[in-house]
Amino acid sequence: MNSRQHQSTYPKKFAQMILTIILFCIGGTYYFSNRAQDFQIYSTSDKENLSVKLLQTFYRYSPLELQKLDELYNISKVLDYRERLSDIDYLDNFYYYNKEVVETNINNRMKQIEKVCKTMGSEIPYTNVHLYQMNEIGLSWCPVFKAGSTTWKNYFIKRFVNIHFTNSLSLLEDRILTKSRMVGGKLMYKDEKITNIRFTVVRHPLSRLISHVHNAAKDNEMVAMKDSWIYNAIYDNRKGMVNSSAELETYKSEFDRYFLWLTLKKVYSKPRISERNPFLNPPYPVLNELIRFIRTGRTNGHWAPAWRWCDICCNRYDYIIKLEEEPLELWFLLDKVGLWSERRYFHGTKANSSPKFGNETQEFPPLNNDQRNWLRRYYDHDFEMFDYSV
Repeated sequence: MNSRQHQSTYPKKFAQMILTIILFCIGGTYYFSNRAQDFQIYSTSDKENLSVKLLQTFYRYSPLELQKLDELYNISKVLDYRERLSDIDYLDNFYYYNKEVVETNINNRMKQIEKVCKTMGSEIPYTNVHLYQMNEIGLSWCPVFKAGSTTWKNYFIKRFVNIHFTNSLSLLEDRILTKSRMVGGKLMYKDEKITNIRFTVVRHPLSRLISHVHNAAKDNEMVAMKDSWIYNAIYDNRKGMVNSSAELETYKSEFDRYFLWLTLKKVYSKPRISERNPFLNPPYPVLNELIRFIRTGRTNGHWAPAWRWCDICCNRYDYIIKLEEEPLELWFLLDKVGLWSERRYFHGTKANSSPKFGNETQEFPPLNNDQRNWLRRYYDHDFEMFDYSV
């Protein structure tokens, strides 16, 4: 090939290269615009064709939308959408396309919290004993019980405690921040890195109470929580159902033997339970009994209002996410605090507070007006700060 022929090929190759780049850009733009469209919010009121559309466009729905559609149209009969929520790639994609919406929701929540704190004045507590530092990874965490705290506790124990025979929160007690001073309306702690990101996870107060009662029905919880509330809650609420002092003594003895058996199952055989014994039918507390027990003035972190337990106003948290908004808000938090690579651990761990997806209000048992008013008063600032309804 002579030099003239060789030179004449340059314009052709250059043109081909330009054409290839243009086609690639057009194709890439078309592909990614379609992917973005796939994950946009999609809804329909067409009941007849809903099942067909679900099967064709499932990936367009967020976990919360799927929950709502199931409430309205019972879509789980057509499609087991919960199975899809176990697909971490699906969640990654959906989070990517909705990240800005999630961030806006959390930012609005933090602004609402700040607004409520400004109206509280002398109500703001100063307990400063429930914030744990994880300086190694730049985090400080407050556990709100029955709001996914077990998952976080187990993660921190696994990561920072070398030898342990239990998953008790006491294994992290040396990380509790106590020595503090107020600087510009924010508590600053001696043992906390100033750059630490402070966070917590909250949940609807009634959901927390329900979860606490469900957990209390487990034998190991019955033993562990006997002295703190379970025994008295059952006995005080049911002793009025006994007709005579002789019956009361008999039934109480059966009740005591039942707790002894729960504690020493390997030694004792299960005692006989009278069908008429009110303390053992059922042999665990129910929601109304827990509410009555709390209303007597007993305090416990398991049902304490989140705003008070975590000193929400004084500690000035960077992020407060809601359990009901997981997994997207969880994904956002892990992304922001540098734990994105750990999301498979959190996604694969079933919290005691499950279910985590969707709005749980439809599961709430009916409350009478007196209980509803008490709930509104007791958790008043939780409802205000975190936008929950009674």
